[in-house]
Amino acid sequence: MLLKELISLPIYANAKVVAGHKGMTNSVQSVNIMDAPDIIHYLKPQELLLTTGYAMKDQPDALLSLVTNMAKVGCAGLAIKTKRFLQEVPEDVLQCAERLQFPIIELSLEQSLGDISNYSLSHILEKRTDELHYALTTHKQFSQMIMQGKSTEDVIEELSLLINSPVMLMNSHGGLLFRSSSMTEELCHELLAELQAEFASSSALHSSFRIALPTPTFKGTLYSIAELHPIATFQLEGFLIALTSDISKHFSNLTKHAMEQATNVIGLELMKKQAVKERSRRYKNEFFSDFVDGLITSEQELIHRSKNYELLGHPVYITVVAKRDTSFDPIRPASALETDGRFISERDRHYNLLKSEFSKLDLRFVLFTKNEYFCFLVALQASQDVATGKESKFIEQLKQMVSSLSELHGIPISMGIGNPVLQLPHIPLSYKEAVEALQSGYDARKKQFVQPYHAKNFNNLLRLIPKEELKEYYEETFKDLLSIEGKERSDLLKTLSTFYNTHCQLAETAKQLFVHRNTVTYRLDKCERLTGRDLRDPVESLRFRTAFSMESLFLAD
Repeated sequence: MLLKELISLPIYANAKVVAGHKGMTNSVQSVNIMDAPDIIHYLKPQELLLTTGYAMKDQPDALLSLVTNMAKVGCAGLAIKTKRFLQEVPEDVLQCAERLQFPIIELSLEQSLGDISNYSLSHILEKRTDELHYALTTHKQFSQMIMQGKSTEDVIEELSLLINSPVMLMNSHGGLLFRSSSMTEELCHELLAELQAEFASSSALHSSFRIALPTPTFKGTLYSIAELHPIATFQLEGFLIALTSDISKHFSNLTKHAMEQATNVIGLELMKKQAVKERSRRYKNEFFSDFVDGLITSEQELIHRSKNYELLGHPVYITVVAKRDTSFDPIRPASALETDGRFISERDRHYNLLKSEFSKLDLRFVLFTKNEYFCFLVALQASQDVATGKESKFIEQLKQMVSSLSELHGIPISMGIGNPVLQLPHIPLSYKEAVEALQSGYDARKKQFVQPYHAKNFNNLLRLIPKEELKEYYEETFKDLLSIEGKERSDLLKTLSTFYNTHCQLAETAKQLFVHRNTVTYRLDKCERLTGRDLRDPVESLRFRTAFSMESLFLAD
C-alpha cells in the first residue's frame, strides 16, 4: 500500500510528516523496528522503519547517514518517536530528506512502536488478502466469459467497465486490434501515434510499464498516463493498454490486478487459437509434403483432400519455393532450424509476412512449409499469364516481393519457380523444378534472387557424370586414334567432328575444311581403322557425338 494510505490509519492519528512530502506515494510492503545503529544492513526496499532514535541520541551524524542510506536502498520512509530520546529531528537531516524526497514522520508518545508495527503489518496483510481475493475473482470472471464463448473483445469491454478507464488492445507492431466503447476514435488515433513512437525508442517491451502522455496532445481529455501490459504466448503478441486521469496519477493495485488477470486470460485464449492454427497448419504441411514427394498415389484421396484448399478445376498450376538466405549467414547455421525457439518464432513471422505479400498478387494459392522451404502452390485461370521468361509480369512481381521483404522487414528471401503444369497430379514435377531452380541460384552464389527453372541441356547432364568415367568413355571411343601425335591427330579429329556436324555429307565436310573430297574420304577411312567402328552406323555415330561433347569437360583441366 502507499505510505500516505498507511499514515491515514487511526493509530497514526497524531503523526506528523516533517520532511519528504513528495515521497508519500512510496509503496510500503513491510514495517521494521530499529534498536541498533547498523540496521541499514538489514533493511529492504519499500520498508517503513520505526525508531525511538535511542541509538543516535549522542550521534547526530548517524541519523543523517541513516536517512541517506535508506533513500539509496529504496525504503518507504522513516518514522521517529521524538520527545523521548531525540527531542527533535536536526535541521540538516530534514533538509537532506526533503532534497531526497524521503519521508520523515514524527510519531507521538501515545502508542508503542510494537503496537504501531503490529497494527500496520496487520493492515498491510489484510489489504494483500483483499487484493488476492480480488485477483482470483476477476480471473474467474474473465475465464468464465471465455468458457461461455465470449470473445476477447468482450473481455476488454468488461475490463473497461471494471476499472472505469478506456482500454485498447494492440498487436506487437503497433496496430489496433480492438478498443473499448469508452475509447473514442480520435483518442485512439492520438494514442496509437504516441505509442508507436515510444516503441521505436524503447527496448523494455516484455514487462509492464507506463508512459506519460504529452499534455498538448491530450489536453482536455483528462488522461495523462497510459499503463501497458504485454501479452505473450511463445512470442510477444501485443499490449493491453488502459488510460488514467489527472485526478488519479497512478493506478490502484486493484486496477493493476484486474489488468494483469485480463492479460493472462487473453494470452491463454491467444495461445489456444495458436494451437488450433498450428494443428491445422501441421495437417496441411504433412499432406502437401507427402503430395510433392509423390507419396500420395490414390487419385481419389488427392481429389478429396484438395477440395479443402480449392485446388480443383484450374487449368494451370505452378509451384514457387522460397527460402531465407542462410547459406552465407554466419549468425545462425542451417542445422539450427528446429532447435532454436527464437528461430521458430521468427520462422512463423516469415510465414505470415510471405502469406500477406503473396496475397497482394491476386492469385489463388496455398502456402505450406517443407523442411526449410516456404512452398506456394498457385492455381491459375486460363486468362492469367505466368510465363517464366525474362519479361514475365509474374517474375517482376516476385522480384518486388523479395525486395519489399528485405527493405521493409529485413528478411533476405530467394525464390525458385517450377514450370507450369496442366494437371494436379503433375504438381510434384513442378515442385522439384522449383527446388532445383532455387538451388542453382545458390550454387551460383546469388542472394535475394528469383530463379525460374531451365531444363538442362546435354552438357549439363554430362556434368553430373564423374570426370574419370567421362575420360574412360572418351578413350574407349577413339582408341588408337588418340595414340597419334601432332597435326595428323588434330586433322583426323577435326574431320570426323565436321563430318557429323554436316550430317555425314562428304562434299559439305570438304567445303568447310577447305580440302579435297578425296582427302576427307582418306581421313575417315583411317578413323574407321584406328577406332574399329563403322562411322555411318547410327549407334556408333551417337557414341562419337557424345564423346566429342565430353571433350571440353575434362580436357580443360
